[in-house]
Amino acid sequence: MGYFQYQARDGQGETHRGVLEALSEGDAARKLKSGRLYPVKIKPVKSHRQRRVPEEHLIRFFFDLSDLLSAGLPVDRALGLISSNQTNKVFQRISKGLLEEVQGGSDLSGALAKYRHVFGNLSDHMVRAGEASGTLGPILRRLAEYLEQRRTFRQSLVSSMIYPAILFATSLISMVVLLVYVIPNFAKIFNDLHQKIPPVTQFLLDVGIFLKDYGWALVLAAGVVFFGGRQLYRHPATRGALDRFLFRFPLTRYLVLHSELTRFCRTLGTMIQAGVPLLRALSLGQELLTNTVLKQAISPLYQEIKIGHSMSNFFRSRELFPSRMGTMLRISEEQGNMGEGLLGLGDHFEKELQRRLQRLMTLLEPAVIVVTGLVIGLMVLSMFTAIFGINDIKF
Repeated sequence: MGYFQYQARDGQGETHRGVLEALSEGDAARKLKSGRLYPVKIKPVKSHRQRRVPEEHLIRFFFDLSDLLSAGLPVDRALGLISSNQTNKVFQRISKGLLEEVQGGSDLSGALAKYRHVFGNLSDHMVRAGEASGTLGPILRRLAEYLEQRRTFRQSLVSSMIYPAILFATSLISMVVLLVYVIPNFAKIFNDLHQKIPPVTQFLLDVGIFLKDYGWALVLAAGVVFFGGRQLYRHPATRGALDRFLFRFPLTRYLVLHSELTRFCRTLGTMIQAGVPLLRALSLGQELLTNTVLKQAISPLYQEIKIGHSMSNFFRSRELFPSRMGTMLRISEEQGNMGEGLLGLGDHFEKELQRRLQRLMTLLEPAVIVVTGLVIGLMVLSMFTAIFGINDIKF
């Protein structure tokens, strides 16, 4: 994956400039076309990978900028104050770059578009809508709240996996210690007595010797599989095959679908409330989807909306999406608060996903304990069986 600087035009002839991440120039062009942008110039950029900044700095930046603009400060002065107070050197340079763009005559949305690899595709479009409506301060706060919600959602998914992962790792280390150190030392008793080691204990001893001699090779192979798998997953064909495989199983389909719909509904709802045109908001929302199956299922929505069909009918007519989605969107369309309805759906899908993950982790924790307990118990039982067999040895 690399970064590519582009210049493109939309359907109205407006010029867009920015940086995006892609496999190649052709892949960058396809991503632009999927967002209804028509590339004019694309060229690789090698230095942008070093300019990533933690997400908390972006969130703090938008909160601070919103507060300063709401207090009546002009954009250039607000950016100057924020850049002078930055502790992250990389983000300080980016803040100063934004300030230079604004002082050079560019508006804030245009400046953010030139740093799209840092702020994402969503930021400059929301800011442009805020500039057009004269509500830049509130829009920036809404953007910061959206980013904070997204980070909290991602952290909740990770934190729900921490305890089972620690439990599994601890059990795995215990088994390795038994196999590599305890059982070989125990087997020396039989060697000293010139007696045959019991079959089960011999098997465990062979496994321990193999791990001791070739454990480094297993770790190396695991690393190769992991990093090789990451490279393969970045290939569109491999990613598509894996996404289709995940959708074959009810549990993984539920987890992936609700995770993606949470992000899609919140992104779309935030942009609509910020004043971004619906068709443009749909294009950006589709770009944020990572699952190719769901992305293909939602891709006809743009044309459906363009020819005048309602969003609720689109989701109600497709069995892939939860029935609640079509129902709530129809109510929102009737009441004229589509943005609020989409944000409510995002909150609903997040709660349902967290509830399902909590149930899954509740079942997984005792399962890990039982399985590892049985394995360790069999190891210990084989050792005690061998000890009892020593009584049969003839001196």
